[in-house]
Amino acid sequence: MSGSVARWVVLALLSSVARADDAVWADARVAMYAQYFQQALIPGSPGSVTRIEPAFPVSLSGFVRFGAVDLPGAPDSVSGELALWGRAGPLDGIQGDGDVTAAWAQYRRGVFRVKLGRQLTLPGSRRYVRFDGATLGVSVGLLDVDVYGGWVALPRWNQPRGASLLGFVGDGLRDPLLLEAQNRAGQVTAGGRVAFRLPKESRLGFSFHQQHDLSGVASRVVAADLTTQPLRWLGAGARMTFDLQALDVSEAAVWLDVTKIPRVPLAIDYSFQRPSLLLPHTSVLAAFGGASWHELGAEATVRALESLEVRGRGAAQLFEGDQPGGRAQVQVRWWPGLERRLLVLAEVARVLVPPSGYVQLRAGARYRASETITTSLDGAVFLYDAPVRGVASSMTAVASVEWAARPWLRVLVSSTVMRTPFAAFEAQGLARLVVELDPRSAAGAP
Repeated sequence: MSGSVARWVVLALLSSVARADDAVWADARVAMYAQYFQQALIPGSPGSVTRIEPAFPVSLSGFVRFGAVDLPGAPDSVSGELALWGRAGPLDGIQGDGDVTAAWAQYRRGVFRVKLGRQLTLPGSRRYVRFDGATLGVSVGLLDVDVYGGWVALPRWNQPRGASLLGFVGDGLRDPLLLEAQNRAGQVTAGGRVAFRLPKESRLGFSFHQQHDLSGVASRVVAADLTTQPLRWLGAGARMTFDLQALDVSEAAVWLDVTKIPRVPLAIDYSFQRPSLLLPHTSVLAAFGGASWHELGAEATVRALESLEVRGRGAAQLFEGDQPGGRAQVQVRWWPGLERRLLVLAEVARVLVPPSGYVQLRAGARYRASETITTSLDGAVFLYDAPVRGVASSMTAVASVEWAARPWLRVLVSSTVMRTPFAAFEAQGLARLVVELDPRSAAGAP
């Protein structure tokens, strides 16, 4: 779907939402990004010359959500969502692109519900799967049961873009077969989840997920998760995903949230992850998923004053092969003045991932110049333990100005400059237009 088509579809949906009856709730958002940059891939040995063309891609994204739609004999029974994006203009040699990320409608009647269309499922882990199909659910007493199935909605980067060698050869090396859309036949998924609502605001769930691609079974996992709040000031949770093909745990996590100490919330967590099992078994990339690791960490926020907040996190890591690592971060936020129009931020972080690591130093500020204009400036320096491509440090700086022209309309202009091991100097500019609409509030008022 091209950027222009996506724009007209979203604007038409916004118009229909604005005319919706008061009993129907709906909200919508449209964001448009205009960029300018110059880029070129220079083939061959260092010193090769190629023409550098400016690019002006314009991207547009939007969503519409609605609910409480009445049907005859079934009040408040229909809800849904449509979300899409599109781009017009050159980027990586592609003149335009776009996709629908969500397009579903749900009907609920009594204890039963059914959802049809493009939707998401969480197979018991931090990953998600987008598919085109159906989800059937029932809630009886303290029990919720859902089953789903459909065709996997392949990510846009799953479609081969083609391969060509820049320079005098040009399109002579382009393979037209690589430009064909990837076949979705056999790209199917199915699964289910059973959840129990327990006392103390607790919830226990078990799920199963299986996914196929052209080469066979890409994923088959079972998972269990628990959340609970035994005390007003104590929350806890745990999650584990087990891979039925590898007969091993792919990831696990346990966490505690403590608010007993006034103005000092504390979180303690443990996590384990085996990256190679988070990728499809049929993918060659599964062999390069990285080493598994354990992490034990804690995070605390100290609100010493009304205008000062200090947040710190520390975590010890143990990588496969008994290699130690760790992360630590301290961030200070300060709002001087009673109006809190200025925010000053300072941060220092240390990351150690064998065999190397880095130190990050960051400083920034955000100033609300008026009721409608906000400016910000943010800069960071990365100091590497070992040089990357012969470069021992990186620097990044971002400046922006945002104008809230209306309660439902915002315009932002920003610029970014960077120096990294992969670019001696890089500059980017960005213009963003955001339209938000919620008929239940004054956001749609002129």
